[in-house]
Amino acid sequence: MQKLRRISWMFRLLFILPGIKWNDEAFHKDLVRWKAILNIGESDMVALAQLLSNKPEFRNLFIYRNNHRPIYRCWITLWYRPMNTLYIETPKIGGGLYIQHGFATMIAAKSIGENCWINQQVTIGYNGHGDPPVIGNNVMITCGAKVLGNITVGDNAVIGANAVVIHDVEAGAKMGGVPAHRLK
Repeated sequence: MQKLRRISWMFRLLFILPGIKWNDEAFHKDLVRWKAILNIGESDMVALAQLLSNKPEFRNLFIYRNNHRPIYRCWITLWYRPMNTLYIETPKIGGGLYIQHGFATMIAAKSIGENCWINQQVTIGYNGHGDPPVIGNNVMITCGAKVLGNITVGDNAVIGANAVVIHDVEAGAKMGGVPAHRLK
């Protein structure tokens, strides 16, 4: 049965392989990070097939990385249905973004740095006026957190569960509460 599933992944992957840009730095960093976090020891092609088949959050990220190619993006969605409760509307996302659970998640930042981690039910976006936030490198935003408005979240910051961040966050800070404040 396992072998049949693997053949099914590979068969579906054949239909999108010609358009994959393996030398795209952000895509490659995404793939490497997801493989490391999920302990996938397979080749990149097999890992890609597994991730596209089993992880709808990765599918949405893969489709996002191909937004500039509308025909290819539509072709991908025929074979791999995106998660309909995960929205990614950010102009620039660095490589290595990991979305642990995409349920009820809205990602609408001005930019997101490299190697960020986003959990379920996170909202990153506008607060009614102005620009959306800028998220730095290696930031972790945990379940239910809200990061709103024209603010900057510094590198290596951690936003705690259900925190509401409406002011700038210093690099390396751990934030929690409503409204969010720096935790000791």
